[in-house]
Amino acid sequence: MSDTLDKWEIFKTLSDELKRKIRLAVVFRGSAIYVTKDDEVFGFGKNEEGFLGTGDNLPRTEHTKIKQLCGQNIQELQFSECTFFAISASGSVFAWGNNEYGQLGLGTTQQTLIPTKIEGILGIKRVIQVACSYFHTLALTSDREVFSFGRNNFGQLGLGHKDEQTLPVKLDFPLPGTVVTVIACLCLSSIALLDSGEVLAWGKNEDGILALNADVNEQNVPRQVPGLEGITITRIVCGANHVLALSDDGKVYSWGWNRDGQLGNGRTDEYSRQPTLISGNFGRIRDVAAHFESCVSAAVTEADEVYIWGSFFGSSQNIMSPTETLIESLDEVFAKIPNRAMTFRTLRPKSDEMIEEKTANEWPDWLKKAFNRADTADVVFVVEGKKIHAHKAILIMQCAVFETMFQGDWKESNQREQIIEIRSYDAFFAFLKYFYTNEVDLQPDLALELFALAHFYQMSDLQKKCLKIIKQGVTVENAALVYDRAIQLATKELKEFVLNFSMEQMDAVVNSDGFKLLKDDVMRDFILCAAQQGVFKNDN
Repeated sequence: MSDTLDKWEIFKTLSDELKRKIRLAVVFRGSAIYVTKDDEVFGFGKNEEGFLGTGDNLPRTEHTKIKQLCGQNIQELQFSECTFFAISASGSVFAWGNNEYGQLGLGTTQQTLIPTKIEGILGIKRVIQVACSYFHTLALTSDREVFSFGRNNFGQLGLGHKDEQTLPVKLDFPLPGTVVTVIACLCLSSIALLDSGEVLAWGKNEDGILALNADVNEQNVPRQVPGLEGITITRIVCGANHVLALSDDGKVYSWGWNRDGQLGNGRTDEYSRQPTLISGNFGRIRDVAAHFESCVSAAVTEADEVYIWGSFFGSSQNIMSPTETLIESLDEVFAKIPNRAMTFRTLRPKSDEMIEEKTANEWPDWLKKAFNRADTADVVFVVEGKKIHAHKAILIMQCAVFETMFQGDWKESNQREQIIEIRSYDAFFAFLKYFYTNEVDLQPDLALELFALAHFYQMSDLQKKCLKIIKQGVTVENAALVYDRAIQLATKELKEFVLNFSMEQMDAVVNSDGFKLLKDDVMRDFILCAAQQGVFKNDN
């Protein structure tokens, strides 16, 4: 069973057998939604604000299937107090909840309590992240475009005006070539983190959230947050109206609302208008956490020490400075909030089988921490204009192709920077990270590209791990495209798997948009192989 789920009171009544089947889960106000390994989606609990997507807000003591999300290969679940979103592996977005200002992106202002797919421009894009507040929403696509919709009375949509939008509209950023890596929504404003490490903000300057002077009330287009010049931010998270920013050297900066001590600066001033370094004797921070529905802030160090600060709804006093706890993870912090337990991100439980495999192949912490450290690296891979730092010795010891490249008589042998073309940054980052962690954690469609990298660099163990992830992500919509990729990579095992998957639902696969995109020769190969397995035989 999963140790992760057991931290949550709402999951303790579940059988061990069921917990072993859960691959994703979220918790909110006494309710839970979970996705099983066979792609079924269920909800149970209080169902406040229609969180469970059952068409009403009535409590559910029995686990109720959320039919609209079943079979969609859901990979992410996101929510605020009254709006809820699910993202599939193919990048489709399903929305439900309050829609007073069009914040569901469905083209109406009508409330819907049933998950409904967002069509239009986002229907032809692959969405990789959604951020939402009470009344406005941001969506980030795989090509790093940002779309916004919903309420816009303070310019929080970043569109240069204050008109509400019921359909997603693309933002235009001030500088051409802007690459957004993370988005976040606050109550009446928005945040974006760029690949350069810069932070942009727009919307209402309430509580100094834009880090601008008090005489600036609002900003209706994205602009750089002042006070972070020369600092490279790698992660950013937001509460309802405060921001935590983690730098590449493991330091945390905070600004915004501070009545409950959520900025961790030792005070409970009303707010802070400038990003301020949180000081303490806690060493290098590797991750931070906050959520729109909480006044809790948290961080975990490279030594796996968890620190908390802010208000815990029931504690006798606020925690004004980072305080070390016995809590084991950031997820568990939010499970411990009295009467308000919630997930700050989608839970991804590890089964006993996965835990045992990881334990058997545990790699040293020093190696994991060495990944992408600019101060010790002796080789830099530049992918899509972004840098990934690595160490030749580590790559050489684990990969024969790198051994030949760096020790042979190639021009790459003496070059510090290696330009990688064709490949995506996300896939190559996951590829290099594998050398340091022996772990693979990404969505099935990206696993296809990682599999291609493993194939090129002759890493059979990584290929096996990618295959496992890819198989879990095959759907009716993407089966044909995965089949095409299997042929390109000469992967017989994957080709046969997709074919077997398609046998029972051949009509749906053949009529999918993915099948229509296949080249003629691949389409003929698919049909021929299916015919050889008897799919077109007439039983009469």
